[in-house]
Amino acid sequence: MFSTGVSRPLRARHALVGDFGDESVPHSHPYRVELICSSATLDPNGFSTDIAVMEEALEEVLGEIDDVMLNDLPFFADRQSSLENLTLYLVAELRSRLRARGTEPTEPLEIRIWENEFAWAGYREEP
Repeated sequence: MFSTGVSRPLRARHALVGDFGDESVPHSHPYRVELICSSATLDPNGFSTDIAVMEEALEEVLGEIDDVMLNDLPFFADRQSSLENLTLYLVAELRSRLRARGTEPTEPLEIRIWENEFAWAGYREEP
């Protein structure tokens, strides 16, 4: 299986609902978001995924939520604005954007959101 990835920064604003100390007060985090596309085969040119299209889709989606209060997005109306739920949101949005560009991967998409250089949360679609 081949994997291709791109990453971009994101400043995410949110407030966790419940008793989570400082995390329950609106605040922001500087994250690094990775989009990983997999492919079992290569195209005739020897590529698994079009990196330029991946970059465009990731920049578009992140640009729409950068420094936006995640709790205000309809997706988070009934779920915690956790990193794990943010990965679900991003995978759904990115799959839609890639499909619209005619580059929908046939294999599961994967997202990783790095909170710092050592810690991340991720999600990989089910096949």
